[in-house]
This record gives sequence, C-alpha cells and structure tokens, in this order.
Amino acid sequence: MENIMDRVFYEKVGRVGIISLNMVGDNNRSDPTSYHALNEALLKVRDDEDVWAIVLQPAPGKKDFSVGADLNKENFMEIATQGYGSYLENDMTTPKPIVCAIHGWTIGEGFGFMLACDITIAHPDTKFWLNESQRGIAPVNIPVNLTKKIGYSNAMAFMVPGDKKDINWAVDVGLIARDNVCQPDEDVRDVALAYATRITELCAPMAIQGVKAAAWETSNGHEDEAITKALWAKEMTIESKDLQEALDAWKEGRPAVFKNE
Repeated sequence: MENIMDRVFYEKVGRVGIISLNMVGDNNRSDPTSYHALNEALLKVRDDEDVWAIVLQPAPGKKDFSVGADLNKENFMEIATQGYGSYLENDMTTPKPIVCAIHGWTIGEGFGFMLACDITIAHPDTKFWLNESQRGIAPVNIPVNLTKKIGYSNAMAFMVPGDKKDINWAVDVGLIARDNVCQPDEDVRDVALAYATRITELCAPMAIQGVKAAAWETSNGHEDEAITKALWAKEMTIESKDLQEALDAWKEGRPAVFKNE
C-alpha cells in the first residue's frame, strides 16, 4: 500500500485500484494537501493500464466518508481563494468506472467527491448534508452535478436551506440505487471492492470505457459528442481481440477472459 502525502492510501487488488481517503481527523476533513494527494492518486489509476476499475473509499478507521473542507480558518480560506479541487469534480478524469463506498457523514466537499463517481455503494448509516449556504459560501461544481443526477426541484430542496438527509432520502430521489445499499453488518468497502472486481471479471474494459464516455457526455448536455465517442468506442471494440474472445467464450459455454486488447 502506498501512502501519498499522509492523506491518501493507494493499492491495487487484482484489476481494481483502491483510493482510500486518509484526510484530517477521523471524519476525513479535506485540507489543501488532501486535494494534491487525491489528484496524484487519480492520475495513477488513470495512467495504469492494469487498472480497469477504481474504488474511492474512506480509509479503515475513519468513521465518515468525508465531512468536507477543514473549517480551520486558515485552511478554509486557502482552499476557497486558491481554487483547490479534485480532478474528480472538474472533468471526466478517466473513462474507467469509479465506484464510491460511503458510510457515516458525507458533507460538502465529501458530497462532491461522491457525486463525481459513477456508482455509489452506501451503508444504511450514511447521512448527507450540503451546508455551504449556511457557512456563507457558494459551491461551484456541486449544484451542477447534483442537479444533473436528481433534477432541479430535488436538488434545490436539498441545498436550500440545507437540511440533513438520510439514506432513505438518497434512495427516494435516485441519488443511490436501492440495490446498492449494503446490509448493516457489512463493511461497505468490501461490498464496493466486490462490485468493482465483478466489473473487471465480467466486462471488456474498452466496452465499459465507451459506455461511460457516452453516458458522461450525455449527462453534461453534449449529445453530439456522446454519439461521436460511442461510435469511436464501437469501432475500437469491433476490431478488438476482446470481442473475439467474448464470441468464442459464448460459443464454448465458458466465461470470457478479457485482456484489454
């Protein structure tokens, strides 16, 4: 396991890259160093051809996924004025699927981390709070990403005046898929790793990346670009060895073994 700036742990399990948030305190507050560490880890998984899926999770021992920015005045003002942020929130950092594992509180910037992931696995004890307006600051990416996911009315009702919500609310508004809420006695990190591993075992990487690119562009209102990327991905998969492997495996009645080729 690699320790990045004492803020993020990074390791690979099979074809899955695991980014564990080890930020300030047992509630995972993000300070300026946290963003640098997270971004370094994101670049690692983006550029590693042996990583086909990613898990973003709280490090073992952390009671919350993340309660957002450290409200220490010096840290907070540096974050706010210097424009620190994670690559997760600004663009599609990687076409590889990112599975987010959350438990405890998911607040502010931590909520933004979750929104930027593709699939979220949640423990039933998860609670949500977007309290920026109560702290006197206007967030940038969170309102945009949240509205895309749950619609204008639901997003505004959550953000203003900023009431705390539980897992039932998240399921009801479509933020979390009902099937992706784990059992109370399960460790959400284990469930997320099993989910990501299943992706790497069942799906061809090029096909998954094409699906994500098309879906991501569509969710951002770029339908023409979505079609362009989907067609590009289709051409790549048609010419791939993985497609031939899938066809052979189906004919022979066995699981396909993909190689990202």
